[in-house]
Amino acid sequence: MKISSKLMVIVALTFFEINLTLWSVFEVAKGATFHQLNFLHLKYSSIFSNEITKIENGSSSFSIAQLKFDINNIRQQPIDCLDQVNALDRFMMEQIGTDDALDICEKDIQSADRVLAYLDKFSEGTGDRDSLVQELKVASDAFNENSILFEKPIVETVAFIMRTMIPLVIIVSFFNILFITYMSRNIKSSINSVINLLSNPNSKESLDTEIDKNVTGELKTLLDVAKKRVIKELMVKEINQKLESLVEKRTLNLTRANEELAQFAYRASHDLKAPLTSTKRLAQFIKEDIKDGELNTALNDTDKIIAQMIKLEQLVMGILALTEADSSEKELVEIDFESILLELKSTTSELQKDNDCIFIVDINVQKPMKNEKVRIVQILENLVSNAIKYSYQNHEQSFVKISVVEESNSYVIQVGDNGLGIPKSRQGEVFQMFKRFHPNVSFGSGLGMAIVKKHVDYMGGTIEMKSSGTGTIFTIVFVKESVK
Repeated sequence: MKISSKLMVIVALTFFEINLTLWSVFEVAKGATFHQLNFLHLKYSSIFSNEITKIENGSSSFSIAQLKFDINNIRQQPIDCLDQVNALDRFMMEQIGTDDALDICEKDIQSADRVLAYLDKFSEGTGDRDSLVQELKVASDAFNENSILFEKPIVETVAFIMRTMIPLVIIVSFFNILFITYMSRNIKSSINSVINLLSNPNSKESLDTEIDKNVTGELKTLLDVAKKRVIKELMVKEINQKLESLVEKRTLNLTRANEELAQFAYRASHDLKAPLTSTKRLAQFIKEDIKDGELNTALNDTDKIIAQMIKLEQLVMGILALTEADSSEKELVEIDFESILLELKSTTSELQKDNDCIFIVDINVQKPMKNEKVRIVQILENLVSNAIKYSYQNHEQSFVKISVVEESNSYVIQVGDNGLGIPKSRQGEVFQMFKRFHPNVSFGSGLGMAIVKKHVDYMGGTIEMKSSGTGTIFTIVFVKESVK
């Protein structure tokens, strides 16, 4: 088997592993969306039930238009759920026996359509008040029952993904590492055989004959080319040694990439599960509060669910930004730092106000730098927002200072602040994924600095950090030759 074929197998396994991980992340996120839609369904069902109670109690001020509005709100949630489901989701749910959730959505839509049709007839003068109340109560009971029945298959579907896909990712990662190790040894053994062959001074046959008998594939081609380019056998040995070093380096990089991917899968599944677990528990509390008539408590728990969903959304968006950091196409333009920082100052104005932090800009550039604007903007957004969020409130005046300076052979971007700083013992973790240093001050995905590092590396720059109890300074350097 050729070396290139072996490496292609490794690449194919890695590609499969990455896609499996991303699919698992998206499916878990989709489960969270289903829970959120079911919560909205319960909310609008409760409002609808209250309207029915008013009519039963003899209220003469009920509105057909309001009833239709409430029913359409209820109807929209199962429609949105069905829109989220693709063919692969439907097949998976059929296999694990949770596709009744989709039937529940369709039944819910049918119930809504039926009661909407009845309201149209009632508006035209057909039917009496008692019949109307009875029809509305039947629909309300159906809506509430559907919400309760919907929750179980969705929870089971998400649990199935967590039980199967995440362990599968870890297993594939472990297999990939073992396979890469085996391939590395196999490739190394082939190369060493050639080296030993070339280094053996006691062979009874000519070197050409030995090569024809014992060497095949790409290595033989390499030796044939080497023989034409050099006269001495020592040069052939040197070329093979360089090839060995290159293969080892690539194998090491692939091994590290798989280790990082395994860690990413573990941390991502853990961080995604936390808000989902909290949301599930809060949804149960809301259900109990609604039954007990504690609507204020239910509303408070609703706010908590929204906060958990925001955390989940931030994490998913961070993961997407991280995966896109290596895949964007290069589009080099002249970077207008003044307009970028002016817009950044505007977009973070509320954050500055909340943290009593001022925005200082110092630009000294004669010839505009040409680079990728999207990456530059994301770098500055992450660094500046972190500086503002983690400002030190006991200072007389918190600040974030951004300076851009053109030097003789480089452009230097600095983002500094007088905030909380980063503990010295953890400064080596700054650019790692899922690292949070002040979680009690502000929640983040833990991916921002990893995204910054990927962008800087991708553009051929360097980034350094200095941090103490009096603040933090990030220094980014782009050599002019690398950004032309």
